[in-house]
Amino acid sequence: MSITAKNSRALVGLLCLGLTISACGHSARDGAARFSEDEKHRLYAAALAASETPAESEILKRVCRQIEIFDASGKPNDRYLQFVGAHVDWATKTQSEQFRNEINTREKARQYIDRQLAGNS
Repeated sequence: MSITAKNSRALVGLLCLGLTISACGHSARDGAARFSEDEKHRLYAAALAASETPAESEILKRVCRQIEIFDASGKPNDRYLQFVGAHVDWATKTQSEQFRNEINTREKARQYIDRQLAGNS
């Protein structure tokens, strides 16, 4: 086998590895990308409504990981504060009031989250 053949195999192997890593990273981003900004705010609002103590809620952590404002360990990341600021604006809009009426119990809020995150957890 010549040096060129060895280099070609190594190059093909590296390309395959790079494509695999890229695909894995891209599919992780696709989870959050499937949600519009409005849907992210709806999920966040539902997560807040789903628990008596949202800050300690596993539901809130799950949603925040899915909309990529928490890291994998369940801690706020660098996008968190910006999102929460935007959420305050979102919550003051008329259409958000209609949504809050749709999830006006903890059970309805949990059901909304489960429907939206089905297959994306």
